[in-house]
Amino acid sequence: MPEEPTSAFLPQLVGQAFNLMLDGLYQRLVEAGYDDLRPTHCLNVFRFMDCDGTRPTTLARRAGMTPQAMSELVGYLEQRDYVRRVPDPNDGRGRVVVYSDRGVRAADVSSAYFADMEARWGAVVGPDRLLDVKSALAEILRTDVRG
Repeated sequence: MPEEPTSAFLPQLVGQAFNLMLDGLYQRLVEAGYDDLRPTHCLNVFRFMDCDGTRPTTLARRAGMTPQAMSELVGYLEQRDYVRRVPDPNDGRGRVVVYSDRGVRAADVSSAYFADMEARWGAVVGPDRLLDVKSALAEILRTDVRG
């Protein structure tokens, strides 16, 4: 049970909301037949992929992972037909990771889940308050107020 906002620290609330979101995403993916995807695939690979493909080393850097760890994630996704490694159109010696058709469909399920989640959360707190939360977080991230 989440703590009351007056007794919880902001990082606890953000973390709990994040976990709620991930649990819902995983459930939606399983219901849609993508039970071999894990949150780590969405968090560390899919969200960092560019539409026209991304080098595995770039994915690793963006995710804050070693290239070896990223290679394992990409290999797992490639074996299950979510992504493909194809020649880099800008440098034939390199390869980029692109979505396969199955990966595009799974990404569509994820996008629909996030839109539905925002609508449900907006129904709970009101669309204006949810927009305020989004705006405040965006401003904090833009300002990068590290201690």
